[in-house]
Amino acid sequence: MNAPERPLSVATRKPTRSIPADLRPAFDDYVRQHCRSFLIAINLFAAAAFLSYAAVDAVVIPDMAMTSLLVRVVLIAIGLCHICLLFRFGRSVLLMDLLLPLHTLISTATWFELLKHSQSPDVPTFLYASLAFIVLCNMGARVTFAGTLACSLAISTVILANVMQLHPDDPRAVLVFVLVYLPVLCLSLFISWTGTLNVRQAFLADVEVRRQQAELFTLNQCLEELAATDALTCVGNRRAFDQRLAESWAMMQAHGRGFALLLVDIDYFKAFNDHFGHQAGDQCLQEVARSMVDTLRHGQAQTFRYGGEEFAILLQVSDAEELQHISERVVSQVAELDITHPHRPDALGRLTISVGVALSHDHGVHNPEDLVARCDRLLYRAKQQGRNRMCLSEPVEA
Repeated sequence: MNAPERPLSVATRKPTRSIPADLRPAFDDYVRQHCRSFLIAINLFAAAAFLSYAAVDAVVIPDMAMTSLLVRVVLIAIGLCHICLLFRFGRSVLLMDLLLPLHTLISTATWFELLKHSQSPDVPTFLYASLAFIVLCNMGARVTFAGTLACSLAISTVILANVMQLHPDDPRAVLVFVLVYLPVLCLSLFISWTGTLNVRQAFLADVEVRRQQAELFTLNQCLEELAATDALTCVGNRRAFDQRLAESWAMMQAHGRGFALLLVDIDYFKAFNDHFGHQAGDQCLQEVARSMVDTLRHGQAQTFRYGGEEFAILLQVSDAEELQHISERVVSQVAELDITHPHRPDALGRLTISVGVALSHDHGVHNPEDLVARCDRLLYRAKQQGRNRMCLSEPVEA
């Protein structure tokens, strides 16, 4: 049987398709981050170029030189206001991308009005300078090729209509202009399409990389959690306990925040396991672990399987009285599970636990190993005193 076909990832989607609706906000943010500076620069360059052509007008159509300079200054002032407002306060990346084409459309119509009012004999030759408008229009596109194409067609309509108006009786001149104009139009549109396509592909590739990184991060977290979890009881394993104990000790030394350690042992577990079998023994371990976790659910506690039928609990408690209350509740909650244990020597008849409890700032505790050893001795003392109980270290222990 063939393996099921995997769904296409973001990076394998057809690059010519528009950005999916769910990715549009992210794409807008990507454009603002990666293309905003370019769009500002290309708009300022176009404004400077448009203003500089006033010098050319002074040479080619001197009769309109002053009018040309005044019109250009006014249009540049308006354009700079648009650039400042849009790129500082605006949020629409579509409008940022179409600002230059729209300005170019207005500038093209205005420039041809200057030519039509000029009596200079060089006007027919000067018409070819209009190629700069279509090039500027298409060179700055980064977001929408469709919008740029629409503006290009509008500018082309204005240019060709005015060329025919300036050559009413000379179709040959119009044809020559068109033959020169069309390759420039097509080439600049191709550059525009390539620019928008590259931005789209770069964004989709970035999304795919981020998705893979997120998946890898999640997978690593799952692996770390599995590596730190006891498979049977679903609490932390010995490796996780050793690591967390070292971290808690380091935090205590750095911030002075003490903690407590509880070592828990199931009373007469070997007798229980021998009588009921390993499957029942495993179920018993699971129920005891679940009981302790539920008892400590609302506190800052972590439960670990220390080894065999032993558990360890790290508790963010520094008050001995509160610690005693919590430890007694852990013991009583396990007893209330009422798990039958008829073969224990003391004839209690149900499963119980014994607990050794110590605080990190107890006298004589100088490192994590001392704390574990202290709890181990207290656990042994609880068993000597009859089991089914907790034994808490005294503030000062001989």
